Amino acid sequence: MKRLILCMVIAGLLFSCASNDTANIRKKGDAGFKRVMHAIDALARDEAFTHAHWGILIKSLDSGEIWYALNENKLFMPASNNKIATAAAALQVLGPEFRFGTQLLSKGDVSNGVLNGDLVVWSNGDPTLYERYMGDSRDVFYRWAEDLKAQGIHRVSGDIIADDNAFDEDYIGSGWAWDYLQVWYAAQFGALQLNENYVDVQIIAPKFRGGKVQLIPNLPSSYYRMIDQIEVVDEGRSNVWMERDFFSNDIVFKGRLLIGSDTLELSPTIHNPSKFYVHVLKEVLAERGIRVMGRPLDCDEISDWVHAPCDKGYRELASYASVPLSEVLTRLMKRSQNMYAETLPRVIAWQKTGKGSLPAARSIMDSLFYSFGIEPGSWVYADGSGLTRYDYISPEILLKILEGMYHSEYRDIWMSTFPVAGVDGTLQNRMKGSAAEGRAVGKTGTIANVRGLSGYVRSASGKNIVYAFLVNGHIVSGSENERITDSILALLASL
Repeated sequence: MKRLILCMVIAGLLFSCASNDTANIRKKGDAGFKRVMHAIDALARDEAFTHAHWGILIKSLDSGEIWYALNENKLFMPASNNKIATAAAALQVLGPEFRFGTQLLSKGDVSNGVLNGDLVVWSNGDPTLYERYMGDSRDVFYRWAEDLKAQGIHRVSGDIIADDNAFDEDYIGSGWAWDYLQVWYAAQFGALQLNENYVDVQIIAPKFRGGKVQLIPNLPSSYYRMIDQIEVVDEGRSNVWMERDFFSNDIVFKGRLLIGSDTLELSPTIHNPSKFYVHVLKEVLAERGIRVMGRPLDCDEISDWVHAPCDKGYRELASYASVPLSEVLTRLMKRSQNMYAETLPRVIAWQKTGKGSLPAARSIMDSLFYSFGIEPGSWVYADGSGLTRYDYISPEILLKILEGMYHSEYRDIWMSTFPVAGVDGTLQNRMKGSAAEGRAVGKTGTIANVRGLSGYVRSASGKNIVYAFLVNGHIVSGSENERITDSILALLASL
């Protein structure tokens, strides 16, 4: 039925618009091609978006010809389409086999089962200590505990210190809104990261009147506190939310929960991921029989701290290397993981300069993308993820990045990171039953009044097409935007 409705809509557009001519259609072709281009133009001019600003560019990857263009040189807020630039730069600079590294270090000697000194842990931003990559987010810590015991260590006389100085002191993106910082997609970031810097909390309703709500986190720790203020009701609908004040790790759960209702899940962020990291590490070591006598500390709490890799006095006690970057990029792009997208530009800068910062990464990206035909200073890269409203990019610049990566040595890996229409990622439930299902891949983008979708589509006749859609200032529902972009992709896929 969905396929029939879509075909009827497309057919109506083809016949109603075939006689109109427009400068936005850049390439002429046979009658069928013209009808498709006119239908695309009609969709771009849909009256539901008369108040909004569209930027569209569609181009053949086979011939290099531009097929359709609308405001292609204008700058738009890209939302998560900004991740296209981030991921492309990371793949080009770091390579698909790059692995994040983490080391557990000390200067102390071991005598009678005691490590006389501090434990120091440092990393270059590994975001993969999470159950998507391992059975338990603490698995690396459990492994380290066994490594320490194998060296005869059962007690640590000093502190356990988080050295996060591989990156600068930024931990949220420039221009991020205050009212979503407690939600997983706006998690803080840094050089030391655990459980993607939030906790997944299952909220289980009681089955009978008088029962208690169960709050079960995927990573329990005394570093944060869960406060239950949920009202249990026996009629109506469940509506539960959580709150966490700035600089606090008291997480308050509020709302109404229907008796016997399905389990809910919320993912509140954690303040100061570096300290969370070493706090949990100390708890794991204690659980495995290694007592740390001192405190879990952020190195910023220690005056005149020297970054551990710059201090030759340390020796390695244990280490960990992550999965390859290619796997990390796949999760970044398919789930649109903002914390990963903030980590990667800083890793790029760390790799090239020894210190992770966004300004340094932007300079590196300018040099890299100049080879794609992108002039430095022609776009604004204010964060890595697109969560800020300070980013600005044009459809043309997005297409140049997409084209450059398509023609690079990493094409296959690059293409595999994108969500696939009707199949997975943020496009899993879109374009099902249309010609675009399984043929279109694209990076979605969503912030308030902004939508984006850019990527590639292969038509039924084997044509390879690259596209970029950006719309700013729309006040209709997101489904209205999807109706336009998804219908255009279905038209392209049917060629």
